[in-house]
Amino acid sequence: MTEQSSGHGEQRDSARAAYGQSGQPSYSGEPTNAAANQAAGDNTYSVPRQREHQQAAKGWLATLFDFKFTSFITLKIVKVLYPLFMILTALIALAFTVLVFRLNAALGFLTLIFGVPVYFLWITVLSRIFLESVVVFFRISEDILTIRERGDVR
Repeated sequence: MTEQSSGHGEQRDSARAAYGQSGQPSYSGEPTNAAANQAAGDNTYSVPRQREHQQAAKGWLATLFDFKFTSFITLKIVKVLYPLFMILTALIALAFTVLVFRLNAALGFLTLIFGVPVYFLWITVLSRIFLESVVVFFRISEDILTIRERGDVR
């Protein structure tokens, strides 16, 4: 079954043109009217980059004191939080290993060989999943705002 025979070929072609082969949106950087592009037969779209430039221009401190919440500090902090979680997890594992070695050398050796790697991997995976879910939440918000700015809300 081809795309044209399904009756939705034009919509799929439009989506393919907008997202390209990589599956990522194709941004040209110049604001345009999506309805005018569709009428002219142009299936690609461009997104206003002004908001992205404003967010990039704002520093960490300026974003922190943005009382209108027009830019998010969370996406900037996540890049720092993940390595901090890993370092904290390693320090906790090290402290636990030292504690167990003081109680019993054989049990400390088993903890060092089996317990610490499992603990470190488990906590690292959980923290990564948590931080990724936070990032996805904010990216969905940005994508919805982009769709609203383009005027593609139906």
